[in-house]
Amino acid sequence: MPTNNIIKRIFTNPALGLIPYLIFSILIGQINTLVAFGIGFVLSIAPFLFGMRKEMRVLYDVSAWSFLIATLVLLLLGPDFYPQHSFILAEISLVFSLMIFRLSRKSLIKRIGRKQKGEKKFYLYESFQVAFQAQYALSFHLLIILGFRIFYTANYPMLDIVLILNLFQGILATIIVLEALRLRLLTKRLQGEEWLPVINESGVVQGKIAKSVSINLKNQFLHPLVRVALIYDGKLYLKNRDESRLLDPEKLDYPFEKYMQYKHNIEQTIKSLLRKEIKTDKLPVRFLLKYVFENENTKRLIFLYVSTITSEKAFNELQLHGGKLWTTNQIEDNVGSNIFSECFELEFEYLKNTVLMLDMPIRKGS
Repeated sequence: MPTNNIIKRIFTNPALGLIPYLIFSILIGQINTLVAFGIGFVLSIAPFLFGMRKEMRVLYDVSAWSFLIATLVLLLLGPDFYPQHSFILAEISLVFSLMIFRLSRKSLIKRIGRKQKGEKKFYLYESFQVAFQAQYALSFHLLIILGFRIFYTANYPMLDIVLILNLFQGILATIIVLEALRLRLLTKRLQGEEWLPVINESGVVQGKIAKSVSINLKNQFLHPLVRVALIYDGKLYLKNRDESRLLDPEKLDYPFEKYMQYKHNIEQTIKSLLRKEIKTDKLPVRFLLKYVFENENTKRLIFLYVSTITSEKAFNELQLHGGKLWTTNQIEDNVGSNIFSECFELEFEYLKNTVLMLDMPIRKGS
């Protein structure tokens, strides 16, 4: 993987907005308190100064505001505040800022998210997820410190430092690492995801959506689907649909059906589905029909194509498996018996009165 891609992937982790506080927790007590606050604040505003997109720097901005609030309070109380007390003040300020950020979720989504699409909106929601984890983990951390200081701090002064600084560092590091792992797993899943175009009934592409997401949303979006009917000797070749199909699993249908992928055209889709089934894309096809199919589970703009094979040799070379040829009479005798797919039964009457009818004189003449 190229170095620039690795760097880009690293900096897409919204939890990195907590890094300024992690650095601050290391510096506090080692250098002047106000200098430590200053370094933390500068690290928080660095993404803004370097032009990082606002949806990717949300938690950096939250950290910057919390540093600013904590510093102002510190200056009011006096710059000689003990490092441990200063750190606790900064942590309380961070928890408070995260809380305000989360409470502002709806207004922020309306102001920022509504105009953003896809990747940009994803970063905004991921930032809310990290803010949720950080707020509750650090609130629990503050409760532990409070309990320890009330009951045990006089007897275990060194443990007090461990609980304040080291546990805080462990919490932030864990959140950052877990978010990085989660994003990595999500990226791998999305790389294998099918992206479908969202279209209107005229076939104009209006956007895209992951196939798995669209399935969960039932028939909310219209997607293009290509089907190819195979005819040989006046008969239709049919086989059972795969049991994993969303629509009519295991019912008889054409062997060729595929959703058109985002940024693909019909020709690419036809070649892809033919290669999958018969290992070649040289099958001659022609357009027959376009129509909208919709039920409670799916909504499709179906492009029906037909391929008519005229020689036994060409048909055998397809090396089809798992299906058989059906005559028009055999199909008519079984229509309505729940063995054919719903789409096939809708298309059969059209096929019978067009392609199959035209094929009969040819066969009689031969």
